[in-house]
Amino acid sequence: MSKGRRHSPGNVTAPATAGVPVVQNETTTNGLADAIGFGTGIGGGNAPFGVGNPHVEQISEAGTIFKNLRYYLVSNFRQMLCQAYAEIGLIQTIVDVPVDDAMKGGIEIKSKELDEEEIAQLLTTMDRQNDLGVIAQAAKWNRLFGGAGTLVLTDQDPEEPLDLAAIDEESVLEFRAVDMWELYGDMQLDEGHDVQIPDDAGIEHFNYYSQQVHVTRVMRMKGKEAPSFIRPRLRGWGLSVVEVLVRSINQYLKATDLGFEVLDEFKLDVFKLKGLVNTLLSPDGTRRIMERVQLANWQKNYNNAVVLDGDDEFDHKQLSFAGLAEAMAGIRMQVASDLRMPLTKIFGISASGFNSGEDDIEVYNSMVEATVRHKIKFDVLRVAELRCQQLFGFVPDDLSVMFKPLRELSADQVEVVKTQKFTRLIQAKQAGEITTLEFRDACNKGALFDITLDTTTDQINPDDPEIEDVIAGVDAEVDEEETGGAVGGTGGGAAPKGKKPATAAKEAKPAKNATGAVFFVPRFRKRKVG
Repeated sequence: MSKGRRHSPGNVTAPATAGVPVVQNETTTNGLADAIGFGTGIGGGNAPFGVGNPHVEQISEAGTIFKNLRYYLVSNFRQMLCQAYAEIGLIQTIVDVPVDDAMKGGIEIKSKELDEEEIAQLLTTMDRQNDLGVIAQAAKWNRLFGGAGTLVLTDQDPEEPLDLAAIDEESVLEFRAVDMWELYGDMQLDEGHDVQIPDDAGIEHFNYYSQQVHVTRVMRMKGKEAPSFIRPRLRGWGLSVVEVLVRSINQYLKATDLGFEVLDEFKLDVFKLKGLVNTLLSPDGTRRIMERVQLANWQKNYNNAVVLDGDDEFDHKQLSFAGLAEAMAGIRMQVASDLRMPLTKIFGISASGFNSGEDDIEVYNSMVEATVRHKIKFDVLRVAELRCQQLFGFVPDDLSVMFKPLRELSADQVEVVKTQKFTRLIQAKQAGEITTLEFRDACNKGALFDITLDTTTDQINPDDPEIEDVIAGVDAEVDEEETGGAVGGTGGGAAPKGKKPATAAKEAKPAKNATGAVFFVPRFRKRKVG
């Protein structure tokens, strides 16, 4: 052997002689790490990047990271995730709480093509059908498994594409939350991406318990996007939130198990019996010793005293919990940091410090906005569109949904905000920028009063100069209608194109002219199906 080479410390062999087998040091295998030269049994001083080199600190070695990786995905273990969600309260908390907070307070729907009554009807219907609850449940399955979906259930053939125009008031329309393991596509995405086709190209149906469901009837959710190297193993879905919590959750479970064992052994009695060894050597020695200890325990439990031989001794020892509380606090902090959730949300521990947890809540709210609301907003909007088609026969082009703010104001802060809003409205009204009707409408939308102000024109003073032009315009439209002229550009008072006469009459708004006569002014809006 040349002088410039030396034996690797991880692969030392004994001289091969007759009758003597070759002996090697025990080495460990580490999958990918060994394949590329980062394993513990490969390398030595000549290993790549200094792995195994005694002159390189272990904290600087890439092999340290390899030793702390699993090289398999928890997201692919359906049974374990199901059982953990059902049995471990911590996993239920990290899955459910962010979704419940994201849906807190409901949603707001805005559209210029829908009036307040129609928006209220839409929200009421969604509440009665528990549409938001179904979407929230799908979001929980998405966090737990890394993928989920919301099924659109109608009276149409589930194997055919969803016909939106065929949905009306008589149609059956329901939604159902499912997880990724209940949806099997007819094409598995396990070969990465193609620059010429989208991710879902080729998938036309999902198999839902042996029922073929067209892809247009499934609103899919995906978990956290995985890197390209491991993305094919997820079959087109995402990562579970439990994936990055395995280490911290194991620490938490180990600490709780340790506390349980310490409680069992918290008090320890020690009996020192004379001639114990000689007694155990006798045929019935074990039975005699057990009877002696049992008798002493009975006396100690009921008589608060124990009677022993003069040469026997009794000692009482108690374990200490010193350091356990600090360890548990550190483990809880690790879990909270991995989740980006404050301790109050996970463990119910109140925040301490000068900011009283304000910064923690801000970080948590940002996490909910980015990881929960961003993923479910499309589904909420899609459900609102389907409900609009069912209730009103069309889908507004400008329909939009907004979630309620995550930050909650105190009662005093709410009153201050209402006062400031009312002051601005009064100033705008006095400056002539808004009319009395707009002022009342703004007060109702901001819930500035405990009552709802009437915004119908028959309750507003017709002599008010701010609405004089409105009343004059209404009188002109009534004169044209009585003479057979066009009203609102439709001619002869006919219903707008594409709208049923009953619907047009329903949308008419009551008003009074200068003589006090009540009449209706139709409000024509654009209707579109699709």
